[in-house]
Amino acid sequence: DACARGDVHFLQGEFPAALERFREAVRLHPTVADYHHRLACAARSADQPMEVEGHLLEAVRLNPRFGGAHEGLAAWYLQQGEIIRALEHSAKAVALWPLEPGIQITRACVLAGNAQTCEAMEILEGLMAAGSTDPRLAATFAHIAPMIGQEARAAAMLERAMESKSVSSHVRTQFHFSAANLYEATGRHEEAFAHARKANAGVKRHYDPAAHAAWTQRQIGAYNKRNLAALPRATHGSRRPVFIVGMPRSGTSLVEQILATHPDVFGGGELKLLNLTANALAHAPWARDTAGTHRLDTLSVNRANGVAAVYVKGIEALNSTARYVTDKMPLNFETLGIAEMLLPDCHIIHCVRDPRDTCLSCYFTNFAEGNEFSFDLAHLAAYYRDYRTLMDHWKQVLTVPMIEVRYEDVVADKEAQTRRLLEFLDLPWDERCLAFHENKRYVATSSRDQVRRPIYSSSVGRWKHYEKYIPELMKLGDGL
Repeated sequence: DACARGDVHFLQGEFPAALERFREAVRLHPTVADYHHRLACAARSADQPMEVEGHLLEAVRLNPRFGGAHEGLAAWYLQQGEIIRALEHSAKAVALWPLEPGIQITRACVLAGNAQTCEAMEILEGLMAAGSTDPRLAATFAHIAPMIGQEARAAAMLERAMESKSVSSHVRTQFHFSAANLYEATGRHEEAFAHARKANAGVKRHYDPAAHAAWTQRQIGAYNKRNLAALPRATHGSRRPVFIVGMPRSGTSLVEQILATHPDVFGGGELKLLNLTANALAHAPWARDTAGTHRLDTLSVNRANGVAAVYVKGIEALNSTARYVTDKMPLNFETLGIAEMLLPDCHIIHCVRDPRDTCLSCYFTNFAEGNEFSFDLAHLAAYYRDYRTLMDHWKQVLTVPMIEVRYEDVVADKEAQTRRLLEFLDLPWDERCLAFHENKRYVATSSRDQVRRPIYSSSVGRWKHYEKYIPELMKLGDGL
């Protein structure tokens, strides 16, 4: 039947095909909770997030004692940064299915995400003592190990797990990423880079450097100084958005955490709102049916206000009281021309870092979605050049307030750079911003552990350990 065929596709890693089969199963049998659960699992693996939460909620509505569906909700809410809901559903899952190792591992992940490291480790130690062979046990321990100084033990556990023939290629890739970072933490750089190379080779995401370079030039041509001067600006008057942009791994999370510790700032995290706003602009019924950004020729003040409402209402739903709401989606730098027109009273903070360290950090990071350029050193170097070209252009043509913050400067003098940031936003000094690592807000990105630590300098000049392995990145220079 459809469900059985879906299971086969899922086990073979053919997630889009599995999703189709589970959709069929749900259409035929809409009251079977398990089918909704499987559909949600396939949707998450197939990068179809719109279908995840609804079907998991339907599964627990149909069967409130379905521990697996509660676990799915816990993992989903953890990924979305909704830590309270993740704690609630992971606790329900453990209460319902207490003997299921996978559910206990998810509970440990959620606890670790809530900075309850000791409680998380208690669960993992119990599973290890019981001889659990669940591959997620090794992966979760690898995540927590750096917080408790057990990197070497975690790396050895990963090596043993990778010897198993039952480990899928997808999981093996995740293990290689984890091992790379664990070996680096213990100073074993040759082994670290060997695992990083295997990890990135295992990621199959398409990226076309030539196409992106051409797109960059089209942006520059469309948003030239003359065109921008002629285009209308929205007049809604919202001054709340603060865009924190730059390359991934350039310090955007650190800057946001510093600001979000101020009582007048709400840290929104990596929002997709500007991209949604750009899509709304692209598909507006009044837009001309022409390629590229030339459709903006039909923009009016009323139309600009209408489209801008997508963003303004979006941040209002997140927080309605703070003077500012930060949006630290790094790649928003690609659509700053739209921000200029639709959110003309916004502020932009551009985070920069030595390109060799930036790109190397990307290469060692297992991005859950997007960032297709980051899994190949040549693609990384090409994308970085496009990014600098576009940012140099924005600095010449945009009129919205923009400040550049260097990661290395923040590390060298945290207070001076924090004062710069607060003065840029016309905010009063607040000593708490210097203790940003004590902020309990949940950070859903790959930098979540770093922002819970005081400023450290070990990641400055990281590239020096790998110079012989990264000739593509060495050509970028220091970029400073």
